[in-house]
Amino acid sequence: MSPEWLLNAYYMGIFPWYDDKEGTPYWYSPQRRMVLFPKEFRCSKSLTRLLKSKRMEVRVDTCFRQLMEACSKVERKAECGSSWITDNFIEHYCELHKAGFAHSFETFMDGELVGGLYGVSVSDYFCGESMFHKVTDASKVAFARMVEFALLHGFRFVDAQLYTSHLASLGAKEIDRDDFLGMLAEQDLNRTYRGRWRNNSVVLLIGGNQGDRLALLMMAIREIANRIGTVSVASSIYETEPWGFEAEQSFLNQALVVDTDLDASTVLDLALEIEKDLGRVRPEDTAKKDSKAEQRSYSSRPIDIDLIFYNSDVVENDRLVLPHPRMQQRRFVLQPLAQIIPDFKHPILRKTMNELLEECSDKCEVKIYF
Repeated sequence: MSPEWLLNAYYMGIFPWYDDKEGTPYWYSPQRRMVLFPKEFRCSKSLTRLLKSKRMEVRVDTCFRQLMEACSKVERKAECGSSWITDNFIEHYCELHKAGFAHSFETFMDGELVGGLYGVSVSDYFCGESMFHKVTDASKVAFARMVEFALLHGFRFVDAQLYTSHLASLGAKEIDRDDFLGMLAEQDLNRTYRGRWRNNSVVLLIGGNQGDRLALLMMAIREIANRIGTVSVASSIYETEPWGFEAEQSFLNQALVVDTDLDASTVLDLALEIEKDLGRVRPEDTAKKDSKAEQRSYSSRPIDIDLIFYNSDVVENDRLVLPHPRMQQRRFVLQPLAQIIPDFKHPILRKTMNELLEECSDKCEVKIYF
C-alpha cells in the first residue's frame, strides 16, 4: 500500500479493504458502486439548522492521523468483524496524506474532535473512506462541508464505494461498475488538487478597467495567493461593459476560488490592502466596503476585489454582507461563476449559479476575453 500503488488503484476504481495477519491488503472493485453527485446532496432541515447554528466547526487537514485513529475505533456490527483500519492502513494513508492526496474533514465542538471523515482525492473526484461521530450528526456536518468543497472545486462526484442506508439518505446512489469505470475514463489527472487543503473557501471576483488591465489582474492574483491563500480555481477572463456608469474602456473580470485559513473579515482587510497597493484610490467615505449602502457611486478603477461567497456562510455586519447582496443582478458576476461553480447554491436564494444566470435580467454584454 505504498502511495504509488494506492494512487494507481484509485485511478482504476480499486480500493483496499482489510488486510491479513501479514499486512497484505485485499483489493476490491464492487459490481455496484455507491456514488454521490454533489448537486444531488440532500441536506435535511435539521442538518441545515445545525449548520447555520455554527455549534460545530469543520476544519480541513489539521489532524488526519487522529481522525483515522478515531474511525478505526468505531464499533461495528458483529457480522462485520473488527475495523479494517489497522495500523498498517493508518501508516500508509498518512503517507498518502503527507504526499498531498489524502484529506480529512474534521468536526470540532468546544475544541474537541467529535466527528469527521477522510478520503483520497484524485483527478476531479473525492473517494470517501470512512467517517465517525462522537456527537449526533457530527459526521454529517463534516460530510456537508466536503460536499460544499466539492461544489466549489468542480468535483464531478464523490465515490462512496459501498451502499449504506445512511449514504442513501444523503443523496448517494448505486451505479453499475461499468458506468463507474466509464466516468473514470474521462478523468483528467492534471486536475488533481494536491497539497494541504485549507479550512475555508472564498469566492472572489476581481476586475478593473484602468491601466494595463491584464497585467493588473495577474498582479492581483499573485498578491491574493501570497496574502490570502491558494488560488485553486480560476474562470476565463471576461470583458464586460461598465455596470452603472459609462467609461471609455471596458472591464476585464475573473472569478476565483481561494482556499484560506483566514476568517472573512481578515480576507476583506487584505483584499482592500491589495487594491490600495495596486493603485486603487477610494474616497474616504467609501474606504470600507459598506455593502449595505443604498446609494453607491460607480467609477473606473485599476482593480476591484469583491468577496462573493465565503463557504456557504451568511454574514451581515457594518463592514461586510455575504453572499454579495447584488451578485444575482449582475451578469458580469454570474457568467464567470457559472463557468467554475455552476451547481453551487446561493445559501439564501437556494438557486445554483446556472439558475441565477438564466434568470438574470441584466443585459450588459459579457464576452470571453481569453
